[in-house]
Amino acid sequence: MSRVVIVTGGSQNIGLAIANSFAAEGARVVIADIRPPTETAHTFHKTNVADEDHVKKLMAMVSGEFGRLDVLVNNAGICIEVPLQDMSTEQWDRVMDINVKGVFLMTKHAFPLMTNGVSEKPAIVNISSIEGLGANPQHSVYGASKGAVASFTHNTALEYGPHGIRCNAIAPGWINTPFNEKFLGQYPDRAKVDSEIKSLHPVGRLGLPEDIANTALYLASDKAGFITGQEIIVAGGRMAKLPLPNL
Repeated sequence: MSRVVIVTGGSQNIGLAIANSFAAEGARVVIADIRPPTETAHTFHKTNVADEDHVKKLMAMVSGEFGRLDVLVNNAGICIEVPLQDMSTEQWDRVMDINVKGVFLMTKHAFPLMTNGVSEKPAIVNISSIEGLGANPQHSVYGASKGAVASFTHNTALEYGPHGIRCNAIAPGWINTPFNEKFLGQYPDRAKVDSEIKSLHPVGRLGLPEDIANTALYLASDKAGFITGQEIIVAGGRMAKLPLPNL
């Protein structure tokens, strides 16, 4: 029987790559996002993951339509660039609501569907970030939120393990999405910028959304059946490379 998969924030970038990869393996994919994807191959349900009523309606739809949930991918997230001393409480709360509260609500309300005796080897994959392990300037709330996602992953694995649910996280590095392309496009010497960023990665290239999607597929599969409570870094070796001065 085809697995049923929810991907939050699945309408674009990494989320859409994850949705497409599961669908290519025969899964029935539900994209939970604020905006619909441009592609129509997946079921779409408009969802604000930080709103508990929205999440409950999503799970009710999945229950009525499919009667089960096998994989939950908590991918939805936002990032803002604001110096800590200039950040408003509203900005802090918005990032924390989507990046952390959203993961909590989705996980909490997915539980009944993953433990109804119908789901097949249920698994949860959370998308954290290497910014939960290190820091980038003006990303204090984003880094804090992703650190929280990693910690929440450990606790979910502990509490849900006895119910047959595995939970892991993926910490992406620099992934070449349209968002990052727009950021890099502001620099006049693009070739130099590309060279500098690639030099951060021992593999010699930027990451692709498919790199994260492939890892999500693996973590949700039987091949990862003895892996839970882990944060898998997918960053092309960036975190293993110590910086050197330009002498």
